[in-house]
This record gives sequence, C-alpha cells and structure tokens, in this order.
Amino acid sequence: MPSTTADRIYLDHAASTSVRPEVMEAMVRTLAETPGNPSSPHREGRAARRVLEGARARVAAALGVDPSHVIFTRGGTESDNLAILGRARAEPRGAVVISALEHSAVREPALRLQAEGRPLVVLPFHPSGAPDLEALMAATEASPPPALLSVQAVNSETGLVLDVDAVLEQAATRGIPVHMDAVQALGRLPLSGTPALLTLSAHKVGGPRGFGVLVRDPAVALMPLQLGGSQERGLRPGTEDVAGAVGGALAVELAVAEQATETPRLEALRSWLEAALVEEVPELRVHGREGRRAPHILSVGLPGVPRDLLPGALDLEGVAASAGSACRSGASEPSPVLVALYGGEAAGVAPVRFSLGRTTTRSEVEAALPRILQVLQRVRTGFTPPHGPPTPA
Repeated sequence: MPSTTADRIYLDHAASTSVRPEVMEAMVRTLAETPGNPSSPHREGRAARRVLEGARARVAAALGVDPSHVIFTRGGTESDNLAILGRARAEPRGAVVISALEHSAVREPALRLQAEGRPLVVLPFHPSGAPDLEALMAATEASPPPALLSVQAVNSETGLVLDVDAVLEQAATRGIPVHMDAVQALGRLPLSGTPALLTLSAHKVGGPRGFGVLVRDPAVALMPLQLGGSQERGLRPGTEDVAGAVGGALAVELAVAEQATETPRLEALRSWLEAALVEEVPELRVHGREGRRAPHILSVGLPGVPRDLLPGALDLEGVAASAGSACRSGASEPSPVLVALYGGEAAGVAPVRFSLGRTTTRSEVEAALPRILQVLQRVRTGFTPPHGPPTPA
C-alpha cells in the first residue's frame, strides 16, 4: 500500500534539503524590512545594497576568500554554465577539459561548445577517484593550453571524492584555470585547493532553492551569459535577490561551522545503512567504494533489474530516494558517470542513491532499512545476479 505523508522517510538530501528555520526567518525578515532595489540610489536602495554586500562578506568569510571574488547567481547550474561558457567565450583559444564524471550542468555546456566547434577533452577518472595521469598530462601540455579545466570535488551520483589536488597541481604548471563544482562538498568536506572558479548551491545545505555562488578569481576573464545590467560585476545582470542572499549566506555559514560534527555523524549513518544492505543483499554493488567517499551519499546498484525501477518502488514504500542526480530524472539510458567508472556493466545494474542530511536521524535510517530491503528482495526475485565486481572502464 502507498504510504501516507506522515510516515514517509526522506533520503534524497543530495537533490535538495529542507530550508533551515533560522534561514527562513532571516529571509522573511529581509523581505519585510528591505523593499528597495540594491541598484537604486535612494535611501531604500542603499539600505538594500548594504544588506546584499553584508551577505556577500559573510559568504566570503565562511569560504576564506575576498568578497570581491563572490558572484551571486540563481543556482549551481547557472554558476556552472557561467564558468564553462563564460570562460570559453572570454578565451577563444585552447580546448575545454572536463572530467568524465561531471554533472550535466558542466557536461552539457561543454558539449554545446563542442557542437559549436570548440575542442573538448573528457578526462577519464579511475574508480578510486584519481585522474588518468597520462590523459591529464596530455590535456594540460597541449598547445595552446586549455582555456579551462573543470573537475568536481564530490561526484553527486556516487559520492566519490575526486583527487582535485592532482588536477590543480598539474594545471598550475601551465597556468590553466581550474573550475571546481563543489556543490556536494560544501559542509561535508574541506574545500580542496584554490581553484580559479568554484561553484556552490545553497539549497543543498538548508538554504533557499534558486540561490547559487560562483567564486571567481578576478584574473580569470569571463563573458556574461545574459545582458541587460551591470549587477554582480557585470557577470550576472538582473535585480539581485537580497533575501535569497541573506538566506544563502546564513546557510553557508552554518554548514561550514557544523562540518566538523556533521561529517562523522553522517558517515556513521551511511556506513551502518551500507553494511546492513550488503549483509542482506550480498550481490548489491556499492558505487564509489573503491575510493574515498563523501559522508552523506550511498549509491548502490542491483544487477539484472530495469534501470529505472528502484526509485519508484521505494517511493511506494514511503522512502524518497533517487537513481542519481535530480537533473537526470526520467533518463532511460545508463548514467554517463557509472559508464565512465564501470564501463558496459553499468547498463545491467539498477542504481539508487540514498543521501542523508542535517535532519536525518538514526531512527529514520533504521526505519527505512526494512522498507528498502522489502523492495530489493521483491524485485530481485526470479533472476540470477552476475558474479564479480564492476569492471572499471
């Protein structure tokens, strides 16, 4: 029987998590008290500008960067697009290099550039999270050097932590700017290195949906993707969302401040759930376990089952989970990320991602376990699973 709202268990925090009460209160207060447009010269406009710049300073302080480096956008996808397309259009020479594990917000702009004639290099990564060093050296030593190299901090589908330091070190030898999508790392792991461009999203850490950040070294030229105003240093025209900035800044501050306690708590919950599932369903494949993983994501795959079956079956049992990135919802083909990690065997595995958040409790995870097992046991009936671990590409 379908579950009611009251007994549902939400395990899709990597897609989006609830707005923190203190964030909501701060946003409502800002909406009520700050009616002005930050670009207006009158008193109300100047007041709005002070609030907006105060939020920018708070984000910068939490991240350890200069406030002038912080650009506010309408989300992580826009920040990724601005980094990829904006950099390629500002620097017409050289290829664009992306990792094979990127989110569609990076991959699709890169493919658009390739369709327009821009050289594109897709950098292989091993299941351990390490880049293919030979391919990395070949890409960075090309002439002219790449205009940009983009690599995730944490893969959103598997939780695999990528070896960003190796990429940053190699790129630095040729002065190649690196863009890092750190949407799933914020508040979970220390942000690695000092990339020239850094993408963050507020709604992954209890902030408002539709508010993102692009941290940009001013030495790296970008072209705006939209026209019509000089806001955000000419890179993101349009009236700024002052309340969103206030809420987003508070969410970022709290996520960074709580990281030291939240990371081990979430890792313990994830490890407990993983061990319990594998004990009962030994053929279950744990994606990303060959390397280091973020504490809040558990991605597993069940062989021999239709690829899109598990999230819907779990939903009927009252457990909210996903097959991977929310942006790929409804896709019928195998995940490009799983194919890049595990080759053709990814096509024969039904993936499901459980992701934990600030509000996830041990009792919720324990209550979810029998429901998840019930679904896995039901769908696995009548097939013989293949043997052996996935074969890396």
